[in-house]
Amino acid sequence: MKKPVITVVAVAALGFNIEAAAASDWQFTVAPYLWGPEFKTSLDIGPNPPVNGSKSIFDILNSAFLIAGEARNGRWAIGGEFNYLNLGDSVGVGRFPDLASWELDGSMASLGVGYSLYLDGGSQFEALGGLRHWDLDLSTTVLGFTASVEESWTDPLIGLRYGRVLNDRWRLSAMGNVGGFGVGSQFQWEALVQASWKWTDRTSVAGGYRHLKVNFEEGQNVVDLTLSGPYVALAFNF
Repeated sequence: MKKPVITVVAVAALGFNIEAAAASDWQFTVAPYLWGPEFKTSLDIGPNPPVNGSKSIFDILNSAFLIAGEARNGRWAIGGEFNYLNLGDSVGVGRFPDLASWELDGSMASLGVGYSLYLDGGSQFEALGGLRHWDLDLSTTVLGFTASVEESWTDPLIGLRYGRVLNDRWRLSAMGNVGGFGVGSQFQWEALVQASWKWTDRTSVAGGYRHLKVNFEEGQNVVDLTLSGPYVALAFNF
């Protein structure tokens, strides 16, 4: 039987500044952010019976750090993000509530490149490509018996992003990507929509909704994870 494990990953929320910089002029954005997804998965590790859960991440969060960044020059953009999450919860097994517990301690880092295929005064359409890397430590305890697993993998990613400047302060963007292809995970896909409001010349506030699904398999370990929910970010431009 395949044994699902679980990880938490976050997506690259790039595109806070979708206006292209003049050639040879670099623009930089750094954006810490907060994501509040619904967390759904099924976990079966080692000899322990399956453990299932579906909760808001805020109900199972111990600690977290999430940040994204981007550098842009003309049609080219280079961006990435780093995420650290520590999660844990008591859950039921079958009809028995709070019979088991699980813990996750993991990080994700990504790096990608974007190129504008179409660019005018207010719209921008980009092709994206890059890599995401995960490091995970996961354990479950059922009736006093603990099983644990460590997993690490890197996914290639390809995607598209569209941005539209509405006026001097408001911008909209949408992004989608797919990856894995059996190189790291079996498959992953992601989609998000975002609105950004220019607060000052150097800062902006962004908010949106993102959905992420990942499936990873190696030996007896399988990841089948879905994260879906709103996020907010504070972007610093320089």
